[in-house]
Amino acid sequence: MKKLFTLFYLVAMVMPIFAQTEEDETIGTYADRSYSLRMGPTVGATFTKITQPDEGKLFDGKGAGFAGGLALKMRFGRMSPESNGGTGILGFGLEVKYAQHSAKTFGVDEEGTKNAKFKMSYVEVPVFVDLYPFYKLPSLNTFYVQVGMQYAGTLGVKPETLTLNNPNPDIAYVKYRLDDNGAKLKGQDVRALVGIGYNVPNTGLDINARYYSGFSDLAGNFKSRMRYFEVSLAYLFNL
Repeated sequence: MKKLFTLFYLVAMVMPIFAQTEEDETIGTYADRSYSLRMGPTVGATFTKITQPDEGKLFDGKGAGFAGGLALKMRFGRMSPESNGGTGILGFGLEVKYAQHSAKTFGVDEEGTKNAKFKMSYVEVPVFVDLYPFYKLPSLNTFYVQVGMQYAGTLGVKPETLTLNNPNPDIAYVKYRLDDNGAKLKGQDVRALVGIGYNVPNTGLDINARYYSGFSDLAGNFKSRMRYFEVSLAYLFNL
């Protein structure tokens, strides 16, 4: 975790060296490029839902969390022969960020708290393609549709146990050990993502909304999967 934050800090320190204004793109070699490359910080809010385990109803609706990190985006082509590079139909990008997700439960934790909140923290790396369907229209040139995949590695989980007191009729009692030896809840997930976004012209601001759906169970003995909606705001510098 310390290495991750050290990387964020170092990149943030060198970003101003490479940052260029929108006007700079028309000066010197920047006018000859057929692409644009941008990088900067991103922050967002997450609204997470976890599917119910096989044993019964454990989760009670969505929970709010947050995410933050660095984004890198590239866009290719030109809107017209006279346009700046990086105004075409296709782009791609990736992010590296820390995210915390939570969900309400009907369970009881190891301290006896009823309706305990379930929390998981991740390092997340989404990789995506941006399609600009209205790139021929100057007023909508920066609106995009996004599809991609995300890798997520678990950093931590709370609480240590969750007890389900009202499981299915054929089960008397269920206790999930979430963060203990052999629990294997700390693992990896691969998630599909779809979204839409808009780059606010001449500001560097990128507004984005995405939906993620995980492919992996939380653990071998915990057949639940994570799905969530994320709204984020990035400030991207020209490189």
